[in-house]
Amino acid sequence: MRMKYRIQEKLKFLAFAFYPKTTLIACTVLSAIIIAVLGIVMATVPHESNWYNIVFALTTGVVGSFIVSVVVELTGNYKHNRLAWYELQDYYSAVLNYESHKQIMMRQTPHQRAEQKAHEEYIAAGGMEELDEDDKPKDIIQIMWEQLPEIIPVFSQTLNDKKEFLSDAEIEELKIILSDYHGIQLVIRERILMSPMTYDALNHPDEDNLKSIYPSDVIKNMPDWIRRYLSSKESQKACKIYEEAILSDPFLLSQFMKDYDISQSGFENYQNDLDKLEEEELRELEEIDYDELDFSKPEDEEISRAQNEKFDIQMELEQRRWGSGHLSRCCKNISESIEVLEKSIRKKPYYGMMIKLYNNSAREPIDDIMSTMSYESEKKRLDKKLAKQKAFENRK
Repeated sequence: MRMKYRIQEKLKFLAFAFYPKTTLIACTVLSAIIIAVLGIVMATVPHESNWYNIVFALTTGVVGSFIVSVVVELTGNYKHNRLAWYELQDYYSAVLNYESHKQIMMRQTPHQRAEQKAHEEYIAAGGMEELDEDDKPKDIIQIMWEQLPEIIPVFSQTLNDKKEFLSDAEIEELKIILSDYHGIQLVIRERILMSPMTYDALNHPDEDNLKSIYPSDVIKNMPDWIRRYLSSKESQKACKIYEEAILSDPFLLSQFMKDYDISQSGFENYQNDLDKLEEEELRELEEIDYDELDFSKPEDEEISRAQNEKFDIQMELEQRRWGSGHLSRCCKNISESIEVLEKSIRKKPYYGMMIKLYNNSAREPIDDIMSTMSYESEKKRLDKKLAKQKAFENRK
């Protein structure tokens, strides 16, 4: 039984030996050309001559070298690709989980489409029901935004620690993904910078945080300006940790940016704004009267703080539309890059099969057992609701 299992595993991963194909093809073509030339020479040289024996020996050597080269290349490919398959399990799983989540949130799985069919029949029969927000399909940008905390750490670790197992195309796409993610980080960081937290970190840092780093006698004898400077540095580090905590947690990220429209509509609004940007900027430059602006710093700290908070809130409101579009564009770019990664993973055992299965779910028929049960269950529920609705209307 164990031997049978091993044979099945070897057959399953046999395709690893033939990837990449470039070296094998080059070796085969070059050997074929040389063997063909030697064959032509052998055909023209008399069999009794010494030249025939020499050419025959050369041909035999070329054939033998070709066989050895192919075997060595196949063995090397198999070992490397098999090791890469095991080393990149987290990376493959992250892409696979994203694709699975995407199909579910877009409501493209067969049983979801079966439920949608029952709902359409209910509406056609005169039923009135609004879908819950959770039941409405989401666009690719919304889905990508939700999945960022799950996939970005895996992609970053894969690119940093396991680059040797990735293809050039995968490395390029992962770099593009992390570049777009950096753009998302900038928007989050900008929101934090425009909050009282950053103002306090720069101007009123908590000096007590130095107690966990320096002994009390050192802190006591520090010059005030050094103590404030070091406290400010520690507070700024804490702001950075706060930023990373938001980006790494789906709930915190969604709540922190809940006022932003990170979706296809947000992206379209952003595109429309870009078309009008140059004209609006010129108009604003003409309208600004710098003589009316007051750049003086209030003497009272509380007044200064209140003014800064008011200014930051106003700036955040004005930039919310742009921020929504920028975040939407970054998410859209990341989703497109993941589609490229999926094409590479399609060649891998198991994960490639599962990705193909998920990609084809929107085209699968809804006549399987699961879909049929979902349809009948939803239709039964909606039929009861329709009957109650009509009975209520008749009583009126």
